[in-house]
Amino acid sequence: MEAYWIYPIYTTALAIIFKAVIPREYIKKSLIYGLIFGGLADSSLILIVSLLLKVGGYINYGPFGFKGVAFFPPIAWTIWFIMYFYFLPAERYLRYIYIFIAAGSAVFFSNVLVNLKIFEWNYGRIIIPFIIYFSWFTTSAWLKEKIDNGK
Repeated sequence: MEAYWIYPIYTTALAIIFKAVIPREYIKKSLIYGLIFGGLADSSLILIVSLLLKVGGYINYGPFGFKGVAFFPPIAWTIWFIMYFYFLPAERYLRYIYIFIAAGSAVFFSNVLVNLKIFEWNYGRIIIPFIIYFSWFTTSAWLKEKIDNGK
Protein backbone atom coordinates (compact mmCIF):
# COMPACT_ATOMS: atom_id res chain seq x y z
CA MET A 1 0.00 0.00 0.00
CA GLU A 2 1.26 3.45 -0.88
CA ALA A 3 1.94 5.83 2.02
CA TYR A 4 -0.54 8.41 0.74
CA TRP A 5 -3.46 6.09 1.58
CA ILE A 6 -2.85 6.93 5.25
CA TYR A 7 -4.50 10.33 4.64
CA PRO A 8 -8.01 9.07 3.73
CA ILE A 9 -7.78 6.07 6.09
CA TYR A 10 -6.94 8.24 9.11
CA THR A 11 -9.54 10.88 8.24
CA THR A 12 -12.22 8.21 7.81
CA ALA A 13 -11.32 6.51 11.11
CA LEU A 14 -11.37 9.86 12.90
CA ALA A 15 -14.76 10.68 11.32
CA ILE A 16 -16.22 7.37 12.51
CA ILE A 17 -15.04 7.99 16.08
CA PHE A 18 -16.27 11.57 15.87
CA LYS A 19 -19.74 10.53 14.71
CA ALA A 20 -19.96 7.89 17.45
CA VAL A 21 -18.84 10.15 20.31
CA ILE A 22 -19.93 13.74 19.64
CA PRO A 23 -23.64 14.64 19.85
CA ARG A 24 -25.20 15.92 16.64
CA GLU A 25 -26.37 19.17 18.29
CA TYR A 26 -22.82 19.95 19.41
CA ILE A 27 -21.47 19.23 15.92
CA LYS A 28 -23.93 21.69 14.37
CA LYS A 29 -23.13 24.32 16.99
CA SER A 30 -19.35 23.88 16.76
CA LEU A 31 -18.73 23.20 13.07
CA ILE A 32 -17.67 26.79 12.42
CA TYR A 33 -15.12 26.59 15.26
CA GLY A 34 -13.74 23.35 13.83
CA LEU A 35 -13.48 24.88 10.37
CA ILE A 36 -11.74 28.03 11.59
CA PHE A 37 -9.45 26.64 14.30
CA GLY A 38 -8.91 23.26 12.61
CA GLY A 39 -9.08 23.24 8.82
CA LEU A 40 -8.34 26.89 8.11
CA ALA A 41 -5.70 27.16 10.83
CA ASP A 42 -4.00 23.96 9.62
CA SER A 43 -3.89 25.26 6.06
CA SER A 44 -2.51 28.61 7.24
CA LEU A 45 0.05 27.03 9.57
CA ILE A 46 1.22 24.64 6.88
CA LEU A 47 1.75 27.55 4.50
CA ILE A 48 3.80 29.35 7.14
CA VAL A 49 5.63 26.32 8.52
CA SER A 50 6.37 24.57 5.23
CA LEU A 51 6.61 27.25 2.57
CA LEU A 52 7.91 30.26 4.48
CA LEU A 53 9.89 28.81 7.39
CA LYS A 54 10.74 25.41 5.87
CA VAL A 55 10.18 23.76 9.28
CA GLY A 56 8.13 20.83 7.99
CA GLY A 57 4.96 19.82 6.22
CA TYR A 58 2.93 17.16 4.47
CA ILE A 59 4.70 14.96 1.93
CA ASN A 60 3.77 11.96 -0.20
CA TYR A 61 0.09 12.87 -0.50
CA GLY A 62 -0.09 11.41 -4.01
CA PRO A 63 -3.45 12.08 -5.67
CA PHE A 64 -4.81 13.51 -2.40
CA GLY A 65 -3.15 16.90 -2.76
CA PHE A 66 -1.97 19.55 -5.16
CA LYS A 67 0.98 21.99 -5.20
CA GLY A 68 2.09 21.37 -1.62
CA VAL A 69 -1.43 21.22 -0.17
CA ALA A 70 -2.79 17.89 1.06
CA PHE A 71 -6.60 17.65 0.91
CA PHE A 72 -7.39 15.37 3.87
CA PRO A 73 -5.49 17.00 6.78
CA PRO A 74 -7.73 20.12 6.95
CA ILE A 75 -10.76 17.83 7.11
CA ALA A 76 -9.15 15.73 9.85
CA TRP A 77 -8.13 18.86 11.81
CA THR A 78 -11.68 20.22 11.53
CA ILE A 79 -13.02 17.01 13.03
CA TRP A 80 -10.25 16.91 15.65
CA PHE A 81 -10.91 20.48 16.82
CA ILE A 82 -14.62 19.88 17.28
CA MET A 83 -13.70 16.94 19.52
CA TYR A 84 -10.99 19.03 21.21
CA PHE A 85 -13.50 21.73 22.12
CA TYR A 86 -16.12 19.19 23.17
CA PHE A 87 -13.77 17.65 25.75
CA LEU A 88 -12.09 20.93 26.79
CA PRO A 89 -12.50 21.21 30.59
CA ALA A 90 -14.24 24.23 32.09
CA GLU A 91 -11.81 24.48 35.04
CA ARG A 92 -8.80 26.63 34.15
CA TYR A 93 -6.13 24.44 35.78
CA LEU A 94 -7.49 21.35 34.00
CA ARG A 95 -7.45 23.25 30.70
CA TYR A 96 -3.70 23.79 30.97
CA ILE A 97 -3.14 20.10 31.62
CA TYR A 98 -5.52 19.18 28.78
CA ILE A 99 -3.80 21.54 26.30
CA PHE A 100 -0.35 20.30 27.36
CA ILE A 101 -1.43 16.67 26.87
CA ALA A 102 -3.14 17.48 23.54
CA ALA A 103 0.04 19.19 22.25
CA GLY A 104 2.17 16.26 23.40
CA SER A 105 -0.20 13.83 21.70
CA ALA A 106 -0.06 15.85 18.48
CA VAL A 107 3.75 15.75 18.57
CA PHE A 108 3.65 12.00 19.13
CA PHE A 109 1.19 11.52 16.27
CA SER A 110 3.12 13.81 13.91
CA ASN A 111 6.18 11.67 14.57
CA VAL A 112 4.17 8.58 13.68
CA LEU A 113 3.36 10.35 10.41
CA VAL A 114 7.07 11.12 9.95
CA ASN A 115 7.84 7.42 10.36
CA LEU A 116 5.12 6.62 7.81
CA LYS A 117 6.80 9.12 5.46
CA ILE A 118 3.78 11.37 4.97
CA PHE A 119 4.98 14.27 7.13
CA GLU A 120 8.38 15.80 7.78
CA TRP A 121 9.99 17.96 10.45
CA ASN A 122 13.21 19.65 9.35
CA TYR A 123 14.37 21.10 12.70
CA GLY A 124 13.84 18.48 15.36
CA ARG A 125 10.90 16.26 16.09
CA ILE A 126 9.97 17.32 19.62
CA ILE A 127 10.67 20.91 20.73
CA ILE A 128 9.69 22.94 17.66
CA PRO A 129 6.61 20.77 16.94
CA PHE A 130 5.54 21.03 20.60
CA ILE A 131 5.85 24.82 20.52
CA ILE A 132 3.78 24.96 17.33
CA TYR A 133 1.02 22.66 18.60
CA PHE A 134 0.93 24.12 22.11
CA SER A 135 0.67 27.65 20.71
CA TRP A 136 -2.02 26.60 18.23
CA PHE A 137 -4.13 24.75 20.79
CA THR A 138 -3.74 27.40 23.50
CA THR A 139 -4.64 30.24 21.13
CA SER A 140 -7.63 28.32 19.79
CA ALA A 141 -8.97 27.55 23.27
CA TRP A 142 -8.45 31.15 24.38
CA LEU A 143 -10.14 32.62 21.29
CA LYS A 144 -13.06 30.21 21.53
CA GLU A 145 -13.54 31.14 25.18
CA LYS A 146 -13.49 34.85 24.28
CA ILE A 147 -16.02 34.30 21.49
CA ASP A 148 -18.30 32.22 23.69
CA ASN A 149 -18.15 34.72 26.57
CA GLY A 150 -18.86 37.59 24.19
CA LYS A 151 -22.25 36.09 23.32
